[in-house]
Amino acid sequence: MRRRRSLGRLGACAAVTAALSLATVPTVALTSAAAGAAQPAISTDPLVISGTDPIKHVIVVIQSGHSFDNYFGTRPGVDGLGNASTIHIPLIANNTTSASPYHLSPDQARAGLIDTLRSTQESVDGGKMDGFSRAQHNITIGETSLGYYDSTDIPYYYSLADRFTLFDHFFASSQAGSLPNRLVAVAGTTDNVTSNRVLGVGIAGQTVFNQLDAKHLSWKYYVQGYGAPKKANLTAVEADVAAAAAVARTPVLGMPAIADSPADLARVTSTSQYFVDLDKGQLPNVSYITGVADSERSPQDPAQGEAFVRSLVNALMQSKEWGSTALLLTYDDSGGWYDNVAPPTVDGVTLGPRVPAILVSPYARAGYVDDSQLDTASIPGLIEKVFKLPTLTTQVADGGSILTGLDLNQQPISPDIGPVNGTTATLARPAIGTIYFLYLGALLVAVLLLILATVRQRRVNRSLVPAGSTGAPLVIGSPGPGSAGTPPAASTDRVPVPSLEDDEGEPPDAPPPNSPSAKILSGQRPSTSSSSDPTA
Repeated sequence: MRRRRSLGRLGACAAVTAALSLATVPTVALTSAAAGAAQPAISTDPLVISGTDPIKHVIVVIQSGHSFDNYFGTRPGVDGLGNASTIHIPLIANNTTSASPYHLSPDQARAGLIDTLRSTQESVDGGKMDGFSRAQHNITIGETSLGYYDSTDIPYYYSLADRFTLFDHFFASSQAGSLPNRLVAVAGTTDNVTSNRVLGVGIAGQTVFNQLDAKHLSWKYYVQGYGAPKKANLTAVEADVAAAAAVARTPVLGMPAIADSPADLARVTSTSQYFVDLDKGQLPNVSYITGVADSERSPQDPAQGEAFVRSLVNALMQSKEWGSTALLLTYDDSGGWYDNVAPPTVDGVTLGPRVPAILVSPYARAGYVDDSQLDTASIPGLIEKVFKLPTLTTQVADGGSILTGLDLNQQPISPDIGPVNGTTATLARPAIGTIYFLYLGALLVAVLLLILATVRQRRVNRSLVPAGSTGAPLVIGSPGPGSAGTPPAASTDRVPVPSLEDDEGEPPDAPPPNSPSAKILSGQRPSTSSSSDPTA
């Protein structure tokens, strides 16, 4: 059954690729019927979207450090945890003590796990998938590695899976951590890198970006916080660590083929520019996006990373590029979290554990779980097929095709920004122009209120100036404009005394007869008790 399904999807993938390469716009009708059903033949119906190719933009969002089971193992219809209580993972070596996958509490969810080549190899344990706990530093962290999230923790991601295509057999290409997999995502090879540090003169070889340059196609690599001011007075060690971390997140910074080209290096920019480019209608043909502060790698909060991704998707949905874009959300590696499916071996290399992957597009197969065998090398393969580029490496050629997640003949999915969990609506991110307009409107309202308040105060001040006076307001109880000590005539020059009634319409308590307050209210000048005062 698995072989028939895989062959069916391979045939469908080839048909979709052919449809993308034709100028007469016939397309392939990939259905979202139950797995195992025969795929339909090539359709001669035109595409709903006019033009030769439906997909003109590919966006690859790479987050960090989660396995498929850690995020989607409890979702119905996937190759997941099933009845997790029947899974027993030894907590330490050579011991009968074991634990089962369980729902993480908020404090446990922030555990800092390790995922080096050694720890991943120990976790996979030759395909037994029983070494995750003992691969960690201690038994407490080890048991935490068996935990998982569910739809109550990451509701927006579950909403995306319900509305678009979820891949449940998407593997990390390497077991050696973040950097090797991010290298594969852009170059189709690890270049023999087996850790998150780059040694020697850098990372050799060509990338998919060089291929795009050759065909005069645009691209950008958006990095969260890129270009922000750095901490001052870094030590040599701190600077080295910071540089290594930057390359691990954005491997093109360590690749001479990109870093030595000022024009190409200028295409590495902040994610804030992504929103500007969308608003101006300048989204490149290919975009890579990576979170930094919101990458989701433990101990970072997945909810913050989810909000970051939501802002990216919402902005795309509200732009004119939505109708011609395929966005892939995936993760560089499993982050040390448990997964129950043994990685396959491709070209003599055993892949890393599964990672989440969701294809978001008007042509994604809505609500479909695609179990095609894919891995990180499928990412440059997707770009090659959409833009008709030559194949980078054998690893890319054998990586499977993400196009199995598309149905080019379906009614395009609307860009409605729906609820994340069935009850709470996802707030849309306004366009940049809208934000500026609102800021300007708020400023104008504030200025108008200030002007009105100033005019009102001037009117009040004028009402306190007696008729015929020189303009100075008359203080109650002070000498009038006549001779010193002579009160003004009440009929013309005296300012009416305001009402002494309180807010409830009742007069307040009267002051004592001989108090200064009583004398002020009667128009007399109060005496002073200090004989040294020259005004006494």
